[in-house]
Amino acid sequence: MRKLTVIIALLLLTVLSGCNMELYIQNEMPEVYAFIHSSDGTHTEQMIKGLEAGAAEWNADLDIQKINVTDDDTGTALRAIKQAIRRSTKAIIITPFEHDELYKLMKKAHQKGISLIYLDALQKYDTPGTYITSDNEAAAEKAGQMLADAIGQRGDIIMLNTVADNPKAIDREAGFRKSVADYPDVRLINIFYCSGDRQNTQKTLQDIYASHPDIKGIFAACPETSAAAAAWAKNHNIRIVGFDHTEETLEYIRKGQFYGCVSQKSYDMGYKAVKAALNRQSDQTESEQIEAGYEVITAADLVR
Repeated sequence: MRKLTVIIALLLLTVLSGCNMELYIQNEMPEVYAFIHSSDGTHTEQMIKGLEAGAAEWNADLDIQKINVTDDDTGTALRAIKQAIRRSTKAIIITPFEHDELYKLMKKAHQKGISLIYLDALQKYDTPGTYITSDNEAAAEKAGQMLADAIGQRGDIIMLNTVADNPKAIDREAGFRKSVADYPDVRLINIFYCSGDRQNTQKTLQDIYASHPDIKGIFAACPETSAAAAAWAKNHNIRIVGFDHTEETLEYIRKGQFYGCVSQKSYDMGYKAVKAALNRQSDQTESEQIEAGYEVITAADLVR
């Protein structure tokens, strides 16, 4: 009887151990969550590739979730972030959006010891974290130099920006203005806002060209505007420099319809975000802001 009791006890222990092991595996949570906007096209795709590469290199558990932050679906994004915080993940990488509830969640995450990595944020937040950014002003300044060189440093130019009150748009405008000021024979006629809309861009260009038929160059501050400007300008001798790129705008560059572009290093931004998250977890020193830089793309770069 005593032997039977011991055998039963051992069997129960084995079963319970197996159950506990299974529960542990099922409840294992990602080391890092990444919440990335779902509406930014190539920029987002490249950031996600960079996140995946960083996770693979450092063998990190990474759960990437695309979030829709339109007014009618913000609640879904907030619930996903809240769930990650409840699970006490080690770090959260996020492209932030403006919402009071998000600010509260970020504060709660920080209080729980969860590292925060702000990826491509538009502004600084009260809750501490590491910012992975691209210097839009410096990149736009380079775009201005490219456009001036493309038109022989002489002639009338315009800038097609997105919207007037977006921090990135403001930085791009400031950098472009600063650059143009260095060329006395280049005249910036005006800056126009097209909201990244193709139809609006082409209508704006038609109106501008009717008043200023001698325009030599265009700086288009987003890929959609760039593509619309390239399509419109194919029958005009106008040089175009864009900001960021898609496969469509790269094809315009290859064909010579587009002089070139400056682009955020989106892949590097994602890669550096994972590195920053893991460094914070291991108590390694990490800067409050990490600059990912930008790249210049011309037709010569695309044939290498």
